[in-house]
Amino acid sequence: MEMTVLELLLDNLPDEYVDCVVNNLEDRSVLSEDASCIQSELIALFNWRDSREGYEFWSQVYSYVLGEDDDLPPLPIDIKYKPSTVIIASSSLFMMNAGSTGLNIKYDIDFRELKKAEDKIQEQVLSWLN
Repeated sequence: MEMTVLELLLDNLPDEYVDCVVNNLEDRSVLSEDASCIQSELIALFNWRDSREGYEFWSQVYSYVLGEDDDLPPLPIDIKYKPSTVIIASSSLFMMNAGSTGLNIKYDIDFRELKKAEDKIQEQVLSWLN
């Protein structure tokens, strides 16, 4: 008896990775179709470059299902930031979810120079958002 795509994924990957695959699908009905091999399905289901996890993540997953890697890549962490959350580190400023757009910005700047750069940073962020 043939396996469905979903059964094949669940048979070869931990549930959390299957969830990542499912979240990248434009049409989830493919999950109930007959599956070929895991390698072919993983390549054909969605465009890795356009995925939230990125090409490198899926390339590592692919190497794992081929048996070339013993470990899967770490799962991405999904953090929801309030609008325009600013985090200042010693050498960087991070603006998360700028203007509620989902845009995350990192500036490499010494925190001692931050006050001098505030106007320039604000102008640049506003130009990106408009």
